[in-house]
Amino acid sequence: MKNKYFLLLIICTIQSLFIKAQNNTVSPYSRYGLGEYNPTTFAHNAGMGGAYVALKPDSLMPIFINAGNPAAYSLIKLTCLEVGGTFTDSRFKGNNSTLHKWSANFAYGALGFPIRSNGGACFGIMPYSSMGYDAETSIETSGIGSVEYKYSGSGGLNKAFLGYGLMPFQDRLRKFRRKNLFVPDSMKHLSKTGFKIQDFGSKLLSDFSIGFNVNYLFGSLEQSSRVIYPSSINYNNTYRGRVLSLGDFTGNFGAQTAVTIDSVRQKGTNKKRHLTEKIKFTFGYFMALNNTFKVNYDATVYNYILNGLGQEIIRDTVFSNAEQVGNITLPLEQGFGIGFKKGERVNFVADFAITNWSKFYYLDELSNLKDNYRIACGVNFVPEKYAAGNGAFFKKLNYRLGASYQTGYINLNNTVVSNYAITAGVGFPVGFGRLSSMVNISAQYGQTGTTKNNLIKENYWKINFGFTFSDRWFQKFRYD
Repeated sequence: MKNKYFLLLIICTIQSLFIKAQNNTVSPYSRYGLGEYNPTTFAHNAGMGGAYVALKPDSLMPIFINAGNPAAYSLIKLTCLEVGGTFTDSRFKGNNSTLHKWSANFAYGALGFPIRSNGGACFGIMPYSSMGYDAETSIETSGIGSVEYKYSGSGGLNKAFLGYGLMPFQDRLRKFRRKNLFVPDSMKHLSKTGFKIQDFGSKLLSDFSIGFNVNYLFGSLEQSSRVIYPSSINYNNTYRGRVLSLGDFTGNFGAQTAVTIDSVRQKGTNKKRHLTEKIKFTFGYFMALNNTFKVNYDATVYNYILNGLGQEIIRDTVFSNAEQVGNITLPLEQGFGIGFKKGERVNFVADFAITNWSKFYYLDELSNLKDNYRIACGVNFVPEKYAAGNGAFFKKLNYRLGASYQTGYINLNNTVVSNYAITAGVGFPVGFGRLSSMVNISAQYGQTGTTKNNLIKENYWKINFGFTFSDRWFQKFRYD
């Protein structure tokens, strides 16, 4: 037990160091909004196209954490520790230039554990958004000559979260069937149709779960722009800079339910045949709140010239104001999901979500952004989850495929910057009996933007890797 606490302490320390020091993006599109947003998915469902709204993890080992929809915390039956990272290789292409960049970053860390028999909780930390761009352009102006425009940004926001999920009606189906299934026909008060309707409703309620996350967002963003006149001595260069810091709470919540089909009626008879692999249809919903935060920022504007060594010499300060206070209003995000699961082998999920970026306020000003629509789907296939003997390892592998598409929320030159990606992943069982833990790896290829209308297209490869450890922690043993 001491070793487990020591391992948890080391992981949390590493997470705090990584999350403070890393720069998670090099995309020029991170200039807009609060930067490039980090997905809430972990490595196992990143391989499924990032679909998570209706994803109900197994209640048996290995247990995964679905941090995107906190209603899934209710299925955590063992203590589960998940950590992961991301490697990204990006190639940017403009009309007359190309650029190749790569980065490796910490992606998430979370610990989930059961609470009684019908609930679970989770806490963790992960990047929320990242800003990292350095762009410049030059324009020939009549009477002035060449004018250079340079833009740069750095920093990011992190998210620490604490959540709880509950299945409040877990025993509803069992109690209903105990009350009505084994009652003589002469004493039944329900017709066959009434019984089927109430039985179906009891299934939905028994699998119904609800959950919430309390999120603390913190971090800083630094942005600057320069206007430089290299061909003229009659104009001063101009610098504009702003450093914004944030630390406040927000939240999101979700709900899930499912209907399980464990038998089918045989043709031509009234008898039912029990299925060797139960079929389950899952449904999910989530909402991320559109809270308004108070933020602090410093703003500076000054004119300057460059000496012979290229150093800035300030001529006059136009504006300098520290410790300003403003407001940021997050966009409301809602999503719906459906899923299909057959036994312990096939699990398919699909998401549809909308984020109201058109209602996003940055320092009390309405931003010129568009609502973003996201579609994602994915499948997880396990040949034989509890295989034993020769060749059992390969039968226990989790094979994953997925795809996603986002319409985009950034509108430049009358063109919305969209994004699409396809993914494939594998989960390798490790540990005693190769059931309790898993190493998850997925590869994603995608494209953001376009070269049309003087924009930039990014083609990227992203490798997601994560470690899942499931075990019984925090137990008191009668004998030591």
